[in-house]
Amino acid sequence: MRRKCFTLVELLVVIGIIAVLMGILLPALSAVRRTAQRVVCGSNLAGIGKALLLYGNEYGGDYPRAGGAGSRWGSVGSIPDWTDQTGKQYGNPPASVTITSSLYLLVKFVDVTPGQFVCKGDAGVRELKLSDVTGGLPAAIDDVTDVWDFGSQTAYRTGTFYPGQYNSYAYHCPYDNTKISPVASFPLRSDSNPASPVCADRNPYWDRNATVYLEGKLCAGDPGEDAPLWDTANNCYKDDRKTGNTAAHQRDGQNVLFNDTHVRFETHPNVGVSKDNIWKCWASTTPPTTNKDWELGQTMCGDQKDGTTYVAPYSETDAFLVSETNKRP
Repeated sequence: MRRKCFTLVELLVVIGIIAVLMGILLPALSAVRRTAQRVVCGSNLAGIGKALLLYGNEYGGDYPRAGGAGSRWGSVGSIPDWTDQTGKQYGNPPASVTITSSLYLLVKFVDVTPGQFVCKGDAGVRELKLSDVTGGLPAAIDDVTDVWDFGSQTAYRTGTFYPGQYNSYAYHCPYDNTKISPVASFPLRSDSNPASPVCADRNPYWDRNATVYLEGKLCAGDPGEDAPLWDTANNCYKDDRKTGNTAAHQRDGQNVLFNDTHVRFETHPNVGVSKDNIWKCWASTTPPTTNKDWELGQTMCGDQKDGTTYVAPYSETDAFLVSETNKRP
């Protein structure tokens, strides 16, 4: 008796149905994956927030600040030797430090793991392992808590083991640079305004996944990277292409850690006190006077390549979250 089997037409129909179903399901699965990454990155920030609180309780309310009173931050400035004891919080601090060297104090003193500083949505970033760099470390260094940063200035210049490669998050900037401006820095503390942003996903202006910012070509002939603008007709901030958001989450927004330790996914960067832009700081001692000024930010403080024009925030209302670049030199 002849066995029944699929005809060619029936087989093609089944294949077609499977293809249609895959076309429907794959975008949904991709969206679920992105949401999961967003949640994980937010959970990392929540853990960092609790660690900051513990650190503050231990140090009289102060949050981590590597270096000393005279230290300043620049986007390629760092503790020159990341095993050097002069890079510690007190003693003989270096003149130039990284933002990540401040966050690394949580690894050293509050038992936060380096993996907690990695957001899976931040392409190209990985967890710092001591095995990555043991060839360049003294034999006495046998644990990640023995070093003082996620990388070194020397390593940055050679394109290996630089801080931005191992840390996905931005941190409020407590450093001043009076050489450029008399504006004083305003480091946050555990008793600062609860609504102040303390940490967030990577600042897009230092992100290799937002290349237009890094190359200084914002709005310069690239139709895919239109800058945020102030819509005068509707009196509001407008960012149709979402270029004002972090790149780690498809520019849909960013996770932001606030000083009361809660984390929220924000769809635009205007979430500081009085809706200040968290990616930019003010280059004068005069507070902004219009919604436009608050929403867009007066200037990008600090050259994204060398940090030579950095100006610190001057008040609690001036939110400024910065991160080390993840772009190889």
